[in-house]
Amino acid sequence: MKCYRGVDNKIRLFRPMENMLRMTRSTARTALPPFDELELLKCIKKLVSIDQEWVPYADDCSLYLRPTYIGTEPSLGVTLSADAKLFVITGPVGPFFPTGMKAVRLLADPQFVRAWPGGCGAYKMGSNYAPTVAVQRYALKEHNCQQVLWLYGDDHQMTEVGTMNLFVYWINENGGEGSVRLWYGMCCMSSASDSVPRPGTDHR
Repeated sequence: MKCYRGVDNKIRLFRPMENMLRMTRSTARTALPPFDELELLKCIKKLVSIDQEWVPYADDCSLYLRPTYIGTEPSLGVTLSADAKLFVITGPVGPFFPTGMKAVRLLADPQFVRAWPGGCGAYKMGSNYAPTVAVQRYALKEHNCQQVLWLYGDDHQMTEVGTMNLFVYWINENGGEGSVRLWYGMCCMSSASDSVPRPGTDHR
């Protein structure tokens, strides 16, 4: 989640409640204790009000907010945790890549798979990110690509692009409109992607 400083100098969170709901889904998938979304959002707003000078004044920058939830059960074993710690990491950010706000190059290689039906690709958890770091490094070092376009299946269906949102829209030779098919069970849907209308989209 991010918050931005507008031209009127007001600070705004981008669709924070959608972020809370996504975190709730991830919490249920990891069997962590439920939390109060509205109470956490109140805490985040208070945190931003205290640290408001950390919100950049630049147009292409923002304050990054990462609500984090970890199990703290004082035992060793593969089981659910009755105890947990909920906290928020913040930090000002600019463009993620050296290209700035310009287009980036994507590596689309079917030998690398990020997620699959029935897995955890649709949830916000560390296990979805750690295995992608080496592939992203390979993409940059060997192919000069800043990100990875993750594919799935024998027909190489597009799922998502690393730390970015994926939008594909086209008009075919008959003038019809189309957009990318998103695998809701595999992609971690973001507030940004849900904010963009997708005409003619076939969702699964």
